[in-house]
Amino acid sequence: MEKIIADDSVLFSSVPQNNQIFAIYEDIAELTELLIIYFKQGIEIGEYCLWISPDELFAEKTKNELKKSGIDIERFINSSQLEILPAESLNKNITTLESRITELVKKRYEKVLSKDFTGFRTNFDFKNLGITIENYLEIYGKAIKNIAFNNSKNLIFLYTLPLDELSGITLLELMKENSIIVKRKGKWEYLKNLEMQTEFKKNLIKEKNDSEFLNRVKNEFIMNLSHELRTPLNSVIGFSDLLLEGAFGSLNTKQSKYVNNILISGKNLLEIINNLLDILKLEAGDISLNYEIVDISSLLTDIKMSLRSSASNKKIVIELKIDASIENIQADRTKLKQILYNLISNAIRFTPKKGKVTVSAFKKENMLEIIVSDTGEGIKKYYEKMFMPSAQINPSTSLGYLEAGVELYIVKNFIDLHRGQIWLDYIEGTGSTFTFALPIDSAESSLPKK
Repeated sequence: MEKIIADDSVLFSSVPQNNQIFAIYEDIAELTELLIIYFKQGIEIGEYCLWISPDELFAEKTKNELKKSGIDIERFINSSQLEILPAESLNKNITTLESRITELVKKRYEKVLSKDFTGFRTNFDFKNLGITIENYLEIYGKAIKNIAFNNSKNLIFLYTLPLDELSGITLLELMKENSIIVKRKGKWEYLKNLEMQTEFKKNLIKEKNDSEFLNRVKNEFIMNLSHELRTPLNSVIGFSDLLLEGAFGSLNTKQSKYVNNILISGKNLLEIINNLLDILKLEAGDISLNYEIVDISSLLTDIKMSLRSSASNKKIVIELKIDASIENIQADRTKLKQILYNLISNAIRFTPKKGKVTVSAFKKENMLEIIVSDTGEGIKKYYEKMFMPSAQINPSTSLGYLEAGVELYIVKNFIDLHRGQIWLDYIEGTGSTFTFALPIDSAESSLPKK
């Protein structure tokens, strides 16, 4: 990490009137550096600081960096001037996010008043939100504006956004309406004047145009290659099926075993290719929804049947718990089926022999909630990488974990397209529970239409 420049110590001293600051960072090192400056200044001037950390590893790293900068971190934690809150407590159902943010800030501001702190500051990071980042920005902004507080105390809300996850349109809108902090020539500073904004926009647009061109070339090549692979692969799968059915004569036990292995491997490879094509379409923004009436009970039963073979090979029980009052849902049936298939097949993959996968579906207000839980080992340690397209949830084990990251990336983005939300609950060592919520009526989504 670069040495913090002395002038950065006054970076947050003059805060805009709306108390909301946006900072754009390129990597984890820049984010860590920025948060050190931000919270160190707050501690030194006697403010109450609520540090929302993405995960335990990042929290420990940043605490160590604060210590290096001269802050007695444990003393300030013990005195309640600094509180660390895991981000998972916020990243749940987006339909209730606004009320949770409002409640969180009101409660902390009351602590500021009662303990006579000089002010209150906190941070919100917008990493790994995919296509919903604009929706999150709107919800956070609305929650902050709706908070009734006494302006006699200073309040600062720092929104940190990763550069590589921002669209050009989002960036331009942010720069037009808000104060933006970026790191230029080794120093953090506001894009204060038109000249600085114009220079930043030009550089950014050029870099994004170059990157988008290279990505288009790469994606077109991979898509063409994938389509070419699917044709012979479908032949391999088809002829394997015919051999197992005895269309060309009966097979002995050993032959059947090997042909079945060919069939399973061929289907697995086809699934990987299909997932790759979906990711390329998502990256290109080339996926839309075709809404129709979907019978959830029938859909879940079909998926259970299609996964019966892979579950029975490991003697895993798949249990469906569908609430009797469940209604049909307006959704893209094909994509909803893939969401459910990926989540359930993942649960089967990471559940040991003789385990159990439970799928529950019920109505909660105007939302359909579906819970997929397993009896595996859980994935708490790698939670922060879970929805990334290249996530390998446990690098020390098999390729199956890499496939899980690809499938979960597709799941999250398909749920985002439906204006829903997915989250993970876990008890380490006893399995994982994925829950996702979708609006039952597409016209009643709580998120703004795109």
